[in-house]
Amino acid sequence: MISTNKDVWRARNLLVMRRGAQLPDRCVKTNQPAKGKRFKTTLYWHHPAIYLLLLLNVLIYIIVAITVRKKAVIHIGVTEEVLQKRGRAILWGWGAGIAGVVLFFSALAIPSGSAVGGLFALLSPFLILGGLIGGIARSTLISVDRIEDEYVWIRGVSKEYLALLPEWNSNFRV
Repeated sequence: MISTNKDVWRARNLLVMRRGAQLPDRCVKTNQPAKGKRFKTTLYWHHPAIYLLLLLNVLIYIIVAITVRKKAVIHIGVTEEVLQKRGRAILWGWGAGIAGVVLFFSALAIPSGSAVGGLFALLSPFLILGGLIGGIARSTLISVDRIEDEYVWIRGVSKEYLALLPEWNSNFRV
C-alpha cells in the first residue's frame, strides 16, 4: 500500500474519501507518479430518485436538483499525458460540433432538392450530438458515485491505483 492517509480507501471499484482529504501523488487514471500535478474538479450529486421529477417537468427537476445537490471539490493527481489526452478529446468534441453547425448552415445555403444539401442536413445533427456526447464522455476523468455528509465515492479510478489503497471497512453501503 502506498497511502498512509487514513482518509482515502477503496471499496470494490470505487475510491472512497473524506471530504477535503489529500489523495496520493499518483495519477488516478494510470497510477504513474503525478509529480505534484493536480487537477481540481468539482463533483455534484443528488439522490437518483430525483430523476423521477423529469417525468413531471424538466424545469421542476432542474430547480430541485440544484437545490438539494451535494458538492465536493477535490484535487486529483494526473500525469501530463492524461491531461493532454483530455485536451484532445475536448478539441475533437468542439471540432465535431462546429463542423456540424457549418454543415447545417451549408445545407441551408444549397438550393433545395440537391442531394448534397440533403446529405449535409442529415449529417449535421449527428456531428453536433456526437461531438457533444463524445467530447464530454472522453474528457471526463472521474465521476461521482455519491456524496454524503462526510464521504465522497468516486468512479473512474484505475484498478492499479485502487489496489494501493486500504480496503473500506465500514457499515456504510457500497
